[in-house]
Amino acid sequence: MAEKQIPIGKVPGEVGALPESMKAWVIREERHGEPLKAFQLEDMPIPEIGATEVLVLVMAAGVNYNNVWAALGTPVTVSQLHKGIDHHIGGSDASGIVWKVGSEVKYWKPGDEVVIHCNQSCGQCPECNGLDPLACAQQKIWGYETSWGSFAQFTKVQAQQLLPKPKHLTWEEAASYALVYLTAYRMLVDQCRLKAGDNVMVWGAAGGLGGFAVQICRLFGANAVGIVSSEEKKKLVMQLGGVGAINRKDYDFARRDNETPDQIKNRAKETRRLGKALREFWNGRDADIVFEHVGQQTFPASVILAKTFGKIVICGATSGFNLDFDVRYLWMRQKQIIGSHFCNAYEANRANQLIVEKKIEPVLGKVFPWEGCAEAHQVMHENRHSGNMVILVQAEKEGMGKTG
Repeated sequence: MAEKQIPIGKVPGEVGALPESMKAWVIREERHGEPLKAFQLEDMPIPEIGATEVLVLVMAAGVNYNNVWAALGTPVTVSQLHKGIDHHIGGSDASGIVWKVGSEVKYWKPGDEVVIHCNQSCGQCPECNGLDPLACAQQKIWGYETSWGSFAQFTKVQAQQLLPKPKHLTWEEAASYALVYLTAYRMLVDQCRLKAGDNVMVWGAAGGLGGFAVQICRLFGANAVGIVSSEEKKKLVMQLGGVGAINRKDYDFARRDNETPDQIKNRAKETRRLGKALREFWNGRDADIVFEHVGQQTFPASVILAKTFGKIVICGATSGFNLDFDVRYLWMRQKQIIGSHFCNAYEANRANQLIVEKKIEPVLGKVFPWEGCAEAHQVMHENRHSGNMVILVQAEKEGMGKTG
């Protein structure tokens, strides 16, 4: 007879044995708001898997800004995307153990230790089979645009989402990196064709996304300068391999709502001053690539600071989605704006191999116990974090999971 539930922090002795239900942190539309309010612990059914899907026992789950948006209910109400599912179980990063596989799954078996990447697609359309799964009309980000994410004891994913867990990492380290690292990898390596000697300006370089951008630049022989919000974070950028770091609080370049003409003029002046500081790290040259994910506050500066024929690559907009900028800098200096969204399975496996080979390292900020899921998202919402944050689920304590 099946157990009613398994305890948090314990791995059942029999792989594949399923309890009657599971614990999960759930967001519902009627309680949208601050993460501390929106996330509530509930008993939920264990999701059923299809022929090409896998059920994973979640050992640890990573925290990303997308589920701050899910909690707030902005810019979209995610539960409305879930087609008949009235709840949202978020979480787009996880490490865990394969618990059950669908009838058509060939490359994974129960007991395998895995990391999960968050891109889902149909796998059958021409875009998935020749162009790029990111162009699939059914492409979604698991744990944000879908429910049944990693803030639960069990999660269901497509088999193609699985990556081998690096043996030298703990469960929490393995859960911390996939979304932000794989996003940064596609942005720089595939979208911008990063090469040795490139000068790269990285916004938010001490956070999860920016920290990996700095490491990728170091590995490829590019020169990353990180823009951060404190002197302590400047030190982290240098430890990760940056050639320089700048405290953004020393410059008044940020775009604000309802600016006066004098404020606009001052913002332009401060942006030029920031450009001068950047050139001091690059022997008088400008940025070949600007790594963007902040959006409204920083994008006008990014367009100015990229060199002639330079590239601004953007994957998000945490400060706002409506961007305005002086377009003359774009066409007269022939710059490119490149949109980028996570990565495909091929890129994910290539990037993950760099983790396996210890050429790229997770930047783990803080690990929260299972009970701290809502708190962790509140910390992220208030920008009080550094590095990647993780929630322990079935891992009993920190430091477990290393096998090599």
